[in-house]
Amino acid sequence: MTTSDSQLAGQLALAFAPLDKRALGIGVGVAFALLVFTVTILGILVDPGHSFPLDLLNHFFYGFRVSIVGAMVGAAWAFVTGFFWGWFAAFMRNLVYALWLMNLRIRTDFSTSRDFLDHI
Repeated sequence: MTTSDSQLAGQLALAFAPLDKRALGIGVGVAFALLVFTVTILGILVDPGHSFPLDLLNHFFYGFRVSIVGAMVGAAWAFVTGFFWGWFAAFMRNLVYALWLMNLRIRTDFSTSRDFLDHI
């Protein structure tokens, strides 16, 4: 195997490597938490009359209010929700890739041994 072949094999191994479910969950969770916290704080500072309906987040995040404490509660709930969705997305991507690679391997093995009985 030449150097370019080994580099290509390494790049392919990286391309099809499974995603870390915990890392993607934490990343998405932190992003969601920062988003909810920032939007709530900006809603308090920019629009104290609450014309933007941030109170609707209370239907999804128990204990959320348009306040500083509510922003922290919303950020905690958003982290949990984001962690779940990030973990689930990584799990589904890994499952689909594993099934696809298994199907590809089975079809390749079958095509190589298809004419086995012709040689007996």
